[in-house]
Amino acid sequence: MTATSDEAELLARLQSQFGDMNVNEFLNGCPNNNDAIEDDDSESSVEEPTPEELQAWQEAQFAKGRMRLQTKEILDDATTARRRRLRSEKDEDKDWERVPAAPELDRASIFFPRNADGMELAAGVHPMLKKLVDFDPETLGTKWHCLYSSSGGDGISFRNVIDKIHGYGGSTMLLFGGVPSATRCVEKMKSPKQVSLGFFTFDTWMESEDMFGCDDECFLFALDYESNDVKIFPSRLRGYDSKKGTKKYMYCNPSSGAARSDKTVHGIGAGGSPSLPRLHITESLEECRALSYDALFEDGDLMLGKGIESLYYFDVNEIEIWAVGGDFDEQLAAQAKQKEIELATLERARQIDKRQLLEHIENGFAWKSYNKPGLFGHRDPR
Repeated sequence: MTATSDEAELLARLQSQFGDMNVNEFLNGCPNNNDAIEDDDSESSVEEPTPEELQAWQEAQFAKGRMRLQTKEILDDATTARRRRLRSEKDEDKDWERVPAAPELDRASIFFPRNADGMELAAGVHPMLKKLVDFDPETLGTKWHCLYSSSGGDGISFRNVIDKIHGYGGSTMLLFGGVPSATRCVEKMKSPKQVSLGFFTFDTWMESEDMFGCDDECFLFALDYESNDVKIFPSRLRGYDSKKGTKKYMYCNPSSGAARSDKTVHGIGAGGSPSLPRLHITESLEECRALSYDALFEDGDLMLGKGIESLYYFDVNEIEIWAVGGDFDEQLAAQAKQKEIELATLERARQIDKRQLLEHIENGFAWKSYNKPGLFGHRDPR
């Protein structure tokens, strides 16, 4: 009884995957259609798969995990080397007087408008952008290249955000604007106020169920338009060389990935843990959350008092992502190359002939076919 139940369940799963053919008939020898299959040149061959085809099928099973592992190693090494070079340059130039430089944005930003009403902009730089740059002028007081702008034509899309940041090897600045989530408020809010917050990192974004990114120079921040001030929440390990690189700050786990645990959340995160990020951007971009404390960043209210009624949940209505520091063409080319490799691997896996795959399953798992033993033949008494 158990064998029959397990067989039926496995057959149902295979049939759902190969809906364009009758899996049950094929696995039982296809007695009524053998001639038609052999004579039809348009149908796929059921010859024994070649070693190359078997290798491609195996790659399909492990492609995503292998790509994640290789990408993480390559990108982590590149990020570490880049940061070491920058820090080395800082040490070499410490005797020189540094003059703060104004950031060069290659397009207008809705978060830092160049022609703010009633505001005098020094050198055309918004005062909050200047305060943000002052926190790390050597990095932020350089060129900024816009990777994503919801108000600039990219729309509000989590999938598009992932596409823009995944595999980019340079520094990135993520900015999110929104309002407290009405669905989380106990009472209806009369006039919800806009919140603006973000995250800066030197590390490369990747898809993972685990935390990653161990550069301690990253930070969270909140923009206060009422006072034109910026609240910055740096890593607790910033400046502690003895503990450098011992914590991981970033999280990116879209639901399209292969989930291994029900204790993680989907979306983008910074700080906290995979089950409860300090800043959590959901895939729907609704009911995102910004907590006031975690073990990785300094404490402080990312919503600046505007999220108390909504329990610190907010809905995103504006997004900008900026690449910072230069070398944009090189980094974008490397990102595009990595995507080509991933797509080529997946396309190769899709091209595996379905009938050859089923034939391989038949041989490998000993399905019942004519005088061959059944899948659960090991349970049959001898």
